[in-house]
Amino acid sequence: MVSGPAAETPFLDTLGICRGDAVAIVGSGGKATLMYRLAGEAVDRGYAVITTSTTHLHPPTSKQTRAFYVTGETPDWPAIVPGELKTRRHVTVLGARPRPDKLKGLGAEELEKLREVCAPDLLLMKADGARARLFKAPGDHEPVVPERTTRGVVVASLKSVGIPLDERQVHRPERVGSLTGLAGDEPVTPEVIAGVVSHPDAYRRAFPESVPLSLYLSCADDRESLDVAHRIVEAVPGSVFEGIYGGDIQRSEAVVTRLA
Repeated sequence: MVSGPAAETPFLDTLGICRGDAVAIVGSGGKATLMYRLAGEAVDRGYAVITTSTTHLHPPTSKQTRAFYVTGETPDWPAIVPGELKTRRHVTVLGARPRPDKLKGLGAEELEKLREVCAPDLLLMKADGARARLFKAPGDHEPVVPERTTRGVVVASLKSVGIPLDERQVHRPERVGSLTGLAGDEPVTPEVIAGVVSHPDAYRRAFPESVPLSLYLSCADDRESLDVAHRIVEAVPGSVFEGIYGGDIQRSEAVVTRLA
């Protein structure tokens, strides 16, 4: 295990995520990918990390996590998971398995129990669902942000620029339209993305004002995509996010930079 200041942790460092944080990751187009990237960096730093969800999550692979438990299938998980976390340093915990390819997240009471018995150095939570669509706007009951969350990250994929506003590629397209004025089948623009992620009735309302909120633009992997990212930055009001970041995790060498 790599630990200490020599460990390379660009996403943790750039996004300002520290030991003791409980991070809710919301939005669309890379939430789980970002969560597991942050978890891997945290393990390299020597942290004990729990990844989970308050909505739904696909079963993690062995490359994404070091151990995986479904509480509905493991009644004695409170006695097992703390020891696994101490040994393996990264454990993913979900609540139920309604079907083989989809797992249900933890409810509020179960999440608090998990925090109590494990006391992780870092808790990372996928707190929103997009049904595998590239873009979304949250409904009235979304995102599901737990109490005692210390940081929030909104994810938006630059690959959603240009897709039509329809149900095949956008989750809750009618909500996107009501927040931005975009009509059905019209293309999503950088300004539309900015309008959704920064709208006071979208993500900011789900987090207490005291919780810093960041915007992460995924798939920012070349000059063209970074130019698009800067159009989003220019369209976002300056007071909404503590920072706006662009990055690419799919590359062999994942990169992330602060854009604003």
